[in-house]
Amino acid sequence: MLFSIVALFCAELWPRKLVEYVLAEDGDNDTSSSGRFGIRAPFEDANIFSQLTFAWMSPLLKLGQRKNISQDDLWEVPLSIAPVNIAETFDTNWQSEIDHRARRTPSLLRALWKTVGVPYALAGVLKLVQDILQFAQPALLSLLLRFVSSHATDSPQPMSYGYFYAGSFLALQGIQTLFLHQYFQLRMTTGMKVKSSLTTALYKKAMKLSNETRQEYTTGNIATLFSVDAERIGNVTDYAHIVWSGPLQIVLAIGLLYNTLGWSVFAGVAVMVISIPLNGWITKRMRLLQIEQMKNKDKRTTMIDEALSGVKVIKLYAWERPILSKIQHVRESLELVNLSRYGRVFAWSTVSMMGAPFLVSFMTFLIYSVFDGVSCGPLTARLVFVSLALFNLLRFPLVLFPVMLSSLVDANVALGRIYKLLMSDELDLESVTRLESVRPSRHSLAAQSNTESNGKDKGVAVQVTDGSFCWSSKDSVILSSIDFSAISDEHLAIVGRVGSG
Repeated sequence: MLFSIVALFCAELWPRKLVEYVLAEDGDNDTSSSGRFGIRAPFEDANIFSQLTFAWMSPLLKLGQRKNISQDDLWEVPLSIAPVNIAETFDTNWQSEIDHRARRTPSLLRALWKTVGVPYALAGVLKLVQDILQFAQPALLSLLLRFVSSHATDSPQPMSYGYFYAGSFLALQGIQTLFLHQYFQLRMTTGMKVKSSLTTALYKKAMKLSNETRQEYTTGNIATLFSVDAERIGNVTDYAHIVWSGPLQIVLAIGLLYNTLGWSVFAGVAVMVISIPLNGWITKRMRLLQIEQMKNKDKRTTMIDEALSGVKVIKLYAWERPILSKIQHVRESLELVNLSRYGRVFAWSTVSMMGAPFLVSFMTFLIYSVFDGVSCGPLTARLVFVSLALFNLLRFPLVLFPVMLSSLVDANVALGRIYKLLMSDELDLESVTRLESVRPSRHSLAAQSNTESNGKDKGVAVQVTDGSFCWSSKDSVILSSIDFSAISDEHLAIVGRVGSG
């Protein structure tokens, strides 16, 4: 078994055969004269050692040491994270959700999980291993301090113990770093995949919105979904694993602290229990303010979009000041006031997050010194250093866990907004037949007769046959039995009163 593992690791050192790589522009893989733009990304052919240590980045870092890196110096995006491939996979998964809507409610979260779930689950496994390894360090620190303390007594431990503890400490730190940074890479690439998937889906949906949906979603609303909501959902993947990793780290830290300091550690637990409802109320308040802020932002962008669309009418009637005052009212009286409230609540949230770890350690040491110190002895250097190391590990989940809950709430709101747009009505694409564009010359048009060939005029650019039209699917038909054709390069004028159809 060991021989097989060593053989596999040695085989990784053998250069891999390059697979065919198609570029977006010219389809080849040659080097441009200006730099490295268009070169295959080394990440795709890197062996396991290069991927673990990120050695495949060394050529680019060396180049950046000599000059400022430009776009021409960058490699092509790896196929595994290329937006065109990820968007196609997500589109297939989302279409599957739509097709099975009769059996179950379509879930945007389920479609995203099918698209990026496997690598993100692997990132969770790496995070789990890293969490366990980081809590092994205080145990090694305790053994190392016990070894140092033994040399102040008549029965010192052998020096080999000290070398073993120090070497294990160094090796453990190195292994933990490898797992941590692989987790970082997987979670960041997952965030990029989520953002590219949602952005592409929103763009495709925006091109197919029905007239009813376009009355509900203006250009500003859709731009907000692109720039804010999709970005927020993609960013939440950076720390989403804290939802389960945070409680795990808290339980491990409290368990090791109990083993070190005894019952006094539960004084710190009591402080944490008291802070949970406070953080919950703050998170709920921030969620409500965030929802109100998004409504105000949508209202402002809608008014700006309407003002830009009707700028000729506004200038004609000299309505600049009334329109500007309305926009300023939304911005200053609604949006900025709500943003100020959100800032104050966020400040209290920061105070709670930063003060909780200090109060936990303070109360634990205080109770130990007053009560447990009588029977268990005073606080020694070993107890203090090990406890402080555990408290430092406890500080990270205590600070980030409430923040992650707030970010999840914001992402859930953004997910609901995007889901509402993706589930909205679309145009019936089959009602229009799109044929190859035919633009004959003027001479051929003059010589061309208006006889149909295979059911289609050769010079016809737009043709309507027995068409029926209405403003929305809920309204009655306004125009019916319409037959119309427009020849290419022909000038047409539609004459009639506004609203007459």
